[in-house]
Amino acid sequence: MINKIIERTVKWDQVVLKLPVFNAIFTAMQQTLPLLTISVYLQLIISLFLKPDAFFIRLFHLSIKVPMLMQLQDLSLLLDLLVLMLFSAIYTGTYLSARHVFQTTLPVITNFLGTFFLLLGKDKLLSYDSTQYLLLVIIVTLSSESFVHYHKKVSRPNVQPFAMRFLLWAGIILVVNIGLQMVSPSTFIYQAMSSLTANVFWTSFLGLLLISCLIPLFFWLGISIPRELVTDQINIPAVVKNLVVVIKNQNGSLPYPANLYSVYHAFSQFGGIGNTVVLSFLLLFAVSKKRQNLGLLSLVPSLFNQNQLLYFGLPIFLRPLMLVPMIITSVVGTLIGYTAIMTHLIKPATLVTPSGMPNLLLAFLGSNDGWSLLVVAIIFGLSVIIYMPFIKIQNSETIYEK
Repeated sequence: MINKIIERTVKWDQVVLKLPVFNAIFTAMQQTLPLLTISVYLQLIISLFLKPDAFFIRLFHLSIKVPMLMQLQDLSLLLDLLVLMLFSAIYTGTYLSARHVFQTTLPVITNFLGTFFLLLGKDKLLSYDSTQYLLLVIIVTLSSESFVHYHKKVSRPNVQPFAMRFLLWAGIILVVNIGLQMVSPSTFIYQAMSSLTANVFWTSFLGLLLISCLIPLFFWLGISIPRELVTDQINIPAVVKNLVVVIKNQNGSLPYPANLYSVYHAFSQFGGIGNTVVLSFLLLFAVSKKRQNLGLLSLVPSLFNQNQLLYFGLPIFLRPLMLVPMIITSVVGTLIGYTAIMTHLIKPATLVTPSGMPNLLLAFLGSNDGWSLLVVAIIFGLSVIIYMPFIKIQNSETIYEK
């Protein structure tokens, strides 16, 4: 059964890798990785050491005022945006080359600027979610494909790449991107999804099982995920009601012992969605030097729940080889965590933990129950076993890079 799942996943993955559009996407992601690394580590330093509620400041009860903190945060946002703009530019050039269009300078610049206008906020510096990769890829692909057809129709011998006819196309694309930013329903959709997290259905076994399948799928697809499902689950009503009971009476019966915070967040997000800290650990033992370096680069961010370097570097985005183990590890973590809580083997996480704390410690620090560490260790070990055959297959793609 397991071998059949792996074989079918590999076949599906090979079909994807043969498509030029996906090759262009993966090439652009890997070439953007150096700038993304700078962005990720700057975000990590700010969230762990510099912000007033930074993890290490709260952990050691420090009182530090950092000059120009706002400027650093703005710089971090700009770097994040620049990563997406650079990704769009590289993807455009690679895609057009695969479509046998070699006058790529203008469309590369157009999509580079188009991404900026698409993600620029109306009333603040930036108002975008960097996980909306699917939307960005669709828009850039349509823009590039429109240039392919436009170029065939209007191109003449010795026509300059910045001729008025091509500038007209660029102007239309930029106007379309600005228009999409103004009418984008993403905020409404995001708020609607956020409101769904308040439903008590997500405290049931079926609800938790469903969320453990859907969130890795959305993440893999590059669809924006509500913050409550990733980093801020302590604000969910079920979690708040549990905390009120604990504050009033530590021996009181919890209304929702199993919820998104105590089960999914505590046992299915080690290093980010899909327990991806395991990937950083496994990459350290790869034959390829390139893979080892990725493991080293991504390990510290993964420990603090930031897996964007893996998302670009492997990549995870739209790779079938990564989707299957992500869903399996997520479901396994949820099942084990739910069972351990509902059978009273461990106490559920109910206490507020510091922002930015490694999820590997959430179950223990959120419940003060030492047995939670054993459950975490079991889930981590099983995640290693689940990921190992898939990462071995992917490592074999770069085995020549020693």
